[in-house]
Amino acid sequence: MRSALPTPMMAEQPCDARPETVAAIDVGASAVRLVIAELTAGRPPRVIDEAIRGVSLGKETFFAGRIGSEPMDAVLRALKGFARLMGEHGVTRYRAVATSAVREASNADTFLDRVLVKTGLRLEVIDLAEESRLVYLAVRNGLAGHPALAARHALIVEVGGGSADITLLAGARPKYSGVYALGSVRLRQALRPWASDAERRVRLLTRNIGGVVRAISRDVPLRSAEFMIGLGGDMRLAAREVAGGGEGAVCEVPREPFLQFCAQVERFGEEALAERFGLTLVDAETLVPALLVYRALLIETPAQGITVPPVSLRDGLLADMAAPPSGSAAGGLAEFSQQVLAGAEALGEKYRHDAAHARHVALLATRLFDELRDEHGLEPRDRLLLEVAALLHNIGSFVSLRAHHKHAQYLIQASEIFGLSAGDRAIIANVARYHRRGLPQPSHLPYMALDRTERVRVNKLAAILRVANALDAENAQKVREVRIVRADGALCLDVTGVGDLAMERERVQARANLFQDVFGCVLAWRGTGVQP
Repeated sequence: MRSALPTPMMAEQPCDARPETVAAIDVGASAVRLVIAELTAGRPPRVIDEAIRGVSLGKETFFAGRIGSEPMDAVLRALKGFARLMGEHGVTRYRAVATSAVREASNADTFLDRVLVKTGLRLEVIDLAEESRLVYLAVRNGLAGHPALAARHALIVEVGGGSADITLLAGARPKYSGVYALGSVRLRQALRPWASDAERRVRLLTRNIGGVVRAISRDVPLRSAEFMIGLGGDMRLAAREVAGGGEGAVCEVPREPFLQFCAQVERFGEEALAERFGLTLVDAETLVPALLVYRALLIETPAQGITVPPVSLRDGLLADMAAPPSGSAAGGLAEFSQQVLAGAEALGEKYRHDAAHARHVALLATRLFDELRDEHGLEPRDRLLLEVAALLHNIGSFVSLRAHHKHAQYLIQASEIFGLSAGDRAIIANVARYHRRGLPQPSHLPYMALDRTERVRVNKLAAILRVANALDAENAQKVREVRIVRADGALCLDVTGVGDLAMERERVQARANLFQDVFGCVLAWRGTGVQP
């Protein structure tokens, strides 16, 4: 047995051509789960061991707002056992994540510290965007070649203990995504003081779930989903009972038989469910709430059933570890960028922005970013954040044309964009905030909430966005090409376009103040090559 603990996953670590033994750990609201797999370049992960320990971690978090001592100790015991198992298998790299039950706990930092001290494992609390991304990776790999990924729209749903992860795909690309307070443990705990018997509990659950689903349908066009993809242990149980789905295989659960199964199951108490389906009492408690969520969402779609792939969040973690480094072209940054941009486009559509103007400003901004690479020294991911900010810089007009840059900042910060963390959105929101009018000030609290490095990034990206937005001053997309020419200590905009560019020239000169402050040189206009 090896005594040394493996290394937590690092994004820049390459995937060797030789087999590598890795592990994925998921600390959820109702269980702690481990999968150990062998990764070989060019091949799917090969699972060599799995373990699960039922722990009601979310019960106290969702009811009292903190992790209690008993569930905390139970998780520590489970993770100690997982660490020993990882050592026995020679695991060299791992990623251990926690979701809503830890994310929402007031004593989360204490819990993470105890995990590190007692087990040696570094547990990472992932945000909603990362959770959605990992679920998507699992589905994409688990349903490769399936008609659902070729459909115009398909809905991915995973009901966990604390939340429901919902993503609408458009041609296999995430368009809308969000994590909603529809977790099975959370729902049951919320109704605990008012629902003493099963019948009353089901009635209150149905009413509560229906209200949330109606709210979701205002954000996500559920009725456009031709397929519904269901993940999670409760959905896999339904697949086995309704359609005879086996382990390791994709199962198709027809619509009407599934609805009938839900109607039958909701009449059972938890002890009866445990006996009938061979469940632990913890699993029996979550079954009915989870199935009622799947049912409510299915009814809102025209899907003829639910496709149930044999994948989970842990498969997404393995897929992420198997991918080449994200900083390289081969590492999937281009594909990831397309997914993020699709989500940004969907958010822009929601707030009825001027799509043609937004896309043109994004094109000009990324062109300037590339031309100024020697001056700004930023990374490829910063280019993506700039492009998203450009696509969304005008969504505040949905609230009011007056001070729409401030409204855009709030809307971006408060929205979910697939693949982007809260920290990413904070950067983007601030960049969009400064696309016009005033410059960053110490009195601007969202800007000052960033650390110094992040504020420098915002300044550089906002300086570029201000110029790009000025180059489409009349929202007419007259500027066709822009280059940066370096001459006599100045940076010159070499602009090619159609028609009269006087308005664009004047607007650039008015918006160049931040650019000149950030890059330390004059920005001049060189309008040669303007076409009639």
